[in-house]
Amino acid sequence: MPCATSIEEAVQMAELRWPGYEFKIASQRVAHGLCPFCGKTTDDGFSVFNDGGYWCRPCGRKGWIDDDQNHTWTPEELRLRKIEADIQRLAHRQEEQEKRLSALERLNRSGAYERYYSALDEEAYVWWASKGAEPWIVHDYKLGMCARCPTDKEHRRSYTIPLFNQERTQLLNLRHRLAEATNGDKYRPELAQLGTCLAFSHHLLGADMGIVVEGEIKSMICGSHGLPTVGIFGKRGRFQKAWLDLFPKDKPIYIALDPDAAENAQRLGHGIAKTGKEVYVCDFPAKPDDLFVDGCTLDEWMAYIHLARRVH
Repeated sequence: MPCATSIEEAVQMAELRWPGYEFKIASQRVAHGLCPFCGKTTDDGFSVFNDGGYWCRPCGRKGWIDDDQNHTWTPEELRLRKIEADIQRLAHRQEEQEKRLSALERLNRSGAYERYYSALDEEAYVWWASKGAEPWIVHDYKLGMCARCPTDKEHRRSYTIPLFNQERTQLLNLRHRLAEATNGDKYRPELAQLGTCLAFSHHLLGADMGIVVEGEIKSMICGSHGLPTVGIFGKRGRFQKAWLDLFPKDKPIYIALDPDAAENAQRLGHGIAKTGKEVYVCDFPAKPDDLFVDGCTLDEWMAYIHLARRVH
């Protein structure tokens, strides 16, 4: 039966029951972490729910956190299981890193983004212009087009966005944007093992602030107007702590997600603020890039930044 009233309470109960295990809140309904029973390390393998229930996808173990009929681990059992889980987690991270490095090497050798860039046709320029990317932006960011997207079973047309490291010397990811997609699956990576990166971090070089927006196109369009914008992959995109090293030191960070992502923006802002950064959350009346497409001036856009609320 339900034994919690919020995800925060459920996480607290879970961490008391399984000392040494941490569960990160993903939404108001669920948190994820290592399974205290099998130690699997997939990001969403073990779930704690806001009503106090839990479920492990890999091993199938499920129940209620405070159910007395569940097995209660002794301190020694918990210690040994924690050691086993740590070993599995490290092995999993090494395996994932090796896969990512191999994928990056293949991607940089393939010359894929150059092929997509050279394939640009009139229809592609019209499509990119509809997103606010004039021809000079297309050329500067090496945007491209793929007539039959290799990531799509239907082989629909896609438009490509290469993402480089901050020095723009190495390709980190190559994203396809399906032209006809109407659901949340319109963005795909060229290679699934690439993982996520911060889109267009070169915008932050020499800046006096950092602005986090939702998605690559928003980051690109706003950045083309001189703004230090970087993009995360969607409003629920995870922000990696290591990315903070890419931001200007001792300068404020502004969270400028879409109007329908206010809750996500607050959560992201609080998460970054916990690292000691000065963080503000913005309230835009429309998507940040759409403001420019609709004729907003840079001064008018920056007015929303100046009205941002500090996260404490």
